[in-house]
Amino acid sequence: MNIVVLLGGHSPERNISLLSGRAVVGALRTLGHTVTPYDPALGIVTDEALAQATSAPVDAALLQSLDIKKILELPLAPELQCADVVFNVLHGRYGEDGYVQAVLDLHSIPYTGSGMLASATAMDKALSKMLFQVGGIPTPHWVTTTPDQASNIEMISEIRKELNGPIVVKPNNQGSTVGMTIVHSGIVEDIADAIRLAGQFSDLVLLERYVPGRELTVAVLGGDALPVIEIVADDGYYDYQHKYTKGKTQYFCPADLSEEVRDHVMSLAVVAHNVLGCKAISRVDFRLTDENIPVCLEVNTSPGFTELSLVPMAAREAGIEFGTLCEEIIRLSTEGA
Repeated sequence: MNIVVLLGGHSPERNISLLSGRAVVGALRTLGHTVTPYDPALGIVTDEALAQATSAPVDAALLQSLDIKKILELPLAPELQCADVVFNVLHGRYGEDGYVQAVLDLHSIPYTGSGMLASATAMDKALSKMLFQVGGIPTPHWVTTTPDQASNIEMISEIRKELNGPIVVKPNNQGSTVGMTIVHSGIVEDIADAIRLAGQFSDLVLLERYVPGRELTVAVLGGDALPVIEIVADDGYYDYQHKYTKGKTQYFCPADLSEEVRDHVMSLAVVAHNVLGCKAISRVDFRLTDENIPVCLEVNTSPGFTELSLVPMAAREAGIEFGTLCEEIIRLSTEGA
């Protein structure tokens, strides 16, 4: 097949997308496909440039200089017009929020993963949680606010009272824990600072009740849940650095769960995948309470494909090698599963 891998992009998760894309490009080429890495921000990426980019830190100046309008021009690129399929490993805003999916849909260019509506819905954490409730999926109690309310002490005091305990504050439409803070102190000014931080990445800020317990994640491939993974960060906080730095986090796959709890978590993951309308691949994140109740946090429609990423790890446990996983995602996407 002639495959274009979309990678890089305009979000703060750009470098992770480059790492994911490099892995996918290598795997698909090994299987005999013709593969072109394409960055919506910069165009075709040479193998040398991709190797350099994945070893460099995030360039904030570059992110600010990237023109988002280039995504609108994607279908005009000859590489995409000639592609049998586009393998999308863009992460974050403009990559997994329905934006690029809509552009490709308008030009009838086939691509992997969820469509425009499911992508946009999953990226909107508050909307996702509403649909979780409709689907009977437990999710932490939450409220939303806007960054300009960070100085509204009375409102923040009411939120603190309503959520009653440690609070997770995060942008409503970002991934990889970008801009997220867990406020344990209960101090109003600490909550305000967390709102300000999250507000740097989103016009809407989500505050949800922190759920103590174990951190679990489940990949859903097609309509089937892959083995459950438990995530244990070295200091109990699975943030951006823990996700993408070797040695900072332990992963247990399959997670040490009773058969009953394991099956329940896996079934809820499939329900969450379906209730948001996801296609081909997703990753569903949970907290497991001390009472063994799974609580759904969010669904990721464009999960990472780096060497530390969770979906490839779960697939390996299920007997699916990385290249086969990539081909299966293409098959499921083009067949509409």
